[in-house]
Amino acid sequence: MELQKIKQNKTASILAFGVPATVGMLMSSLITIVDGYFAGNYVGSKALVAINLGLPLLYFYLAVGLMIGVGGSVIAGIAIGNGDRQKSCSVFSQSMVLVLLAGVTISVVAGIFFNPLMKFLKAGEVADLFRLYYSVFLFSAPLMIIDSCYGMFLRSDGEPQIYMGFNALAIILNGILDYIFTAKLGLGIRGLIFASLISLSLSVMMCTMYFILRKSKNENHILLRFTKFSFNRETVCQTFCNGSSECIGELAGCISMFCYNFVLLKYIGPKGVAAFTIIGYSIFVFNMITIGLGEGMCPLVSFSLGAKESELCVELRKITNRIVFVVGMIFAVALFLGGEFYCSFFVKEAEIIGMVSRGFRLFSVVFLLQGFNVIGSMYFTSMSMPKQSALIASLRGIVILLTLIFVFSALFGMDGIWLTAPVTEALTLVATILFCVKGKKYE
Repeated sequence: MELQKIKQNKTASILAFGVPATVGMLMSSLITIVDGYFAGNYVGSKALVAINLGLPLLYFYLAVGLMIGVGGSVIAGIAIGNGDRQKSCSVFSQSMVLVLLAGVTISVVAGIFFNPLMKFLKAGEVADLFRLYYSVFLFSAPLMIIDSCYGMFLRSDGEPQIYMGFNALAIILNGILDYIFTAKLGLGIRGLIFASLISLSLSVMMCTMYFILRKSKNENHILLRFTKFSFNRETVCQTFCNGSSECIGELAGCISMFCYNFVLLKYIGPKGVAAFTIIGYSIFVFNMITIGLGEGMCPLVSFSLGAKESELCVELRKITNRIVFVVGMIFAVALFLGGEFYCSFFVKEAEIIGMVSRGFRLFSVVFLLQGFNVIGSMYFTSMSMPKQSALIASLRGIVILLTLIFVFSALFGMDGIWLTAPVTEALTLVATILFCVKGKKYE
């Protein structure tokens, strides 16, 4: 990265980092959507329910992976800005080992307690489908968070296009294998997760070889690569602290998904879970775009902070917010008007299509609000201000959201469930704005 180039072309710099990151995140989310298409069309709506009921487990993996990946990449990015080659490579190596150990540990524990986990997540009538899918998922999940961490460090290292290319190959392979395993071989829901396992293995292998084999073009150019290191307690603590808001955000997703499923099964039934899953794909895609743009912003902010350019950090945040708002407007209008057409892509049941169509009319405003909170949280993380970032994540993911899930669902039924997220984001936005106003000392 070059400071002068960032100053002269702020928007272009954000897009240069953010677009590849966004495309990478979109391609990652495309795996989920393609799986949803094949599940709904070749296995049935119960397969969508089974996959959805296990999403809290997915969010838990992501929470740990993001905490280590985001936290470590922020430290490495600041070190690169300071010109500290040894620290940046050491932090990278330590973070990748940490995420490997964390992923394997979670899978081992989840495997030991798999049956109690199924009961806790209310698998019930879709228990057989749940077991078929998530027994293999325990092997693919560590690869998923390792792959995600590689992407974060490649962006911090100024090479977002590399990860985008690796992701593209993995996505194409996943789609081909989904078709072969489900449509041709009839492996059902297990075929979907086998496809993900194979494609993730390919992406992780390519990223690993890239970091092992890469070489610097000149002595002044700092490249992240694997190096010998000793675990540094202070660095580990700083990694966890910096990534705490992302961890809280994903843990909140874990808890809120469980609570959503609980109230949906209580008040609506399995078809309500299927409808929520389908709408969830849209917010998942938008979230990936927002996070991708945020991850494009974060290394620029961390680098600028390391170079003592605080005003530039704030300008980068404001530009990113404007881009995210435009994207949110496009989503809101498109899904408000075309919710029924979108739903028919996944299922053909009229009752579920009706739920989704009405849901989008109540839910669409969330696309106008959520981006500001996500970008705000990521901005404070990249500025090494974890308290503000964690509080934003806690408000939108736990404190406000969980309260409204139970209150709104009891008062308004399915409509209350659709309204929960928009109201949560609106209330959280007040706190985000207050933190940004108080942070004017950085301008």
